[in-house]
Amino acid sequence: MKRIVLIVLAAVFVVGLGAFLVVRSAEDMVTADMLSRAGRLSIPADWKMTDETVRPERFMCISTNPCPSLTRRWDTGKELTDDHVAAVFSGLGFEMKADGPCNRSSNIIGDSPICISRGADGEFEYLFTVFSPAPGAPERVVLAVEPVH
Repeated sequence: MKRIVLIVLAAVFVVGLGAFLVVRSAEDMVTADMLSRAGRLSIPADWKMTDETVRPERFMCISTNPCPSLTRRWDTGKELTDDHVAAVFSGLGFEMKADGPCNRSSNIIGDSPICISRGADGEFEYLFTVFSPAPGAPERVVLAVEPVH
């Protein structure tokens, strides 16, 4: 009787471990797919990435932040034009729509978003925001990617 209980417990452990590994592998594939898709942006080599936050896919996503999700930040080292921003999206294969021209208005004071572009590839939504700290100052860019709701 003791032997049967041990065999059943061992079988449950092996099946549970196998299920865990299968689920984790599937989660990792979803996260890798998101990162691959985000990698299609044509980020210029002279932009300096200052931050990257990757929230991987999880069976139980217990947070207000979606999973998987990605946030990347860059210092561009220059002021950007609409052409600079459009070039970043050139290899995406879907349209990114801007909320307006990417230039700083004269009535803006301090660090402010000057243009926001949005798009979706069917699986993920992309939000690309250009921030201007001051007139004539090098601008910063933030990319956020999360699942389509």
